[in-house]
Amino acid sequence: MQLERRRNEEATPMYEFTCQLATLEPPPPVMQQLFAALHGNQSETDRFFGMLAGTVPVPEFFSPENMRRVIGTAGP
Repeated sequence: MQLERRRNEEATPMYEFTCQLATLEPPPPVMQQLFAALHGNQSETDRFFGMLAGTVPVPEFFSPENMRRVIGTAGP
């Protein structure tokens, strides 16, 4: 039972992110800012795809500190 709980806790952030994308609604403003910041920023785009692939933890990528750092480095 403990392994199942751990698995579920680790999978929940990606599940919630996937459900948000699956609504086909426009992304929230912060996600739009993130996507704009990723444009032309290969290293952060690589980390984003790493998050999708499971090599970068979702909570780590979407942490407030990381989001401020990525969005804050976006050019004009």
